[in-house]
Amino acid sequence: MVDEFEFFRNVQTYYQHMRFQVQFTYRILHKTNKSAKAHGSFNCRVNPRTQHVEYQMSLRSETIARPFSEKGSFLFSSQYPEIPPQSVVLENYPILKLKYPVPINYDWYSFIFKGTQEAFTVQSLQQVFDKYRCTGADGEDVDAGLKVAAVSIDWYNGMKRTKV
Repeated sequence: MVDEFEFFRNVQTYYQHMRFQVQFTYRILHKTNKSAKAHGSFNCRVNPRTQHVEYQMSLRSETIARPFSEKGSFLFSSQYPEIPPQSVVLENYPILKLKYPVPINYDWYSFIFKGTQEAFTVQSLQQVFDKYRCTGADGEDVDAGLKVAAVSIDWYNGMKRTKV
């Protein structure tokens, strides 16, 4: 059994700046996608007042760009506005909030691990990427058609955990 203060201290100590990587694609031309990577880190924060563990992420992608293109056919026409070179950047984005039960007489490490697996899936990050808009050449918001392909977490280099 772990008291709440020790749980707070362990999560704050061991789950700061955990690194992860996202492989995604974006629309460059009609029916043509290009792949890119984003590297980021996430933090777990314990809010003892509300008894929640909050996961926040920050990430920065490789530079993406798209020229203006137009595709016309007999029935439909598609226009893809220009996206000047830029990166997908998210800072301190809240990704998940879990309520933790008190007293903490369970394996808190597994609780945090399962929360991380729930927060960093292709589906959950796709929801974040769906909301993201690139800045076009004229300053307007442009949908780049971002699609998350894979997510991986670096458990070994980001974690300083030495005991169970």
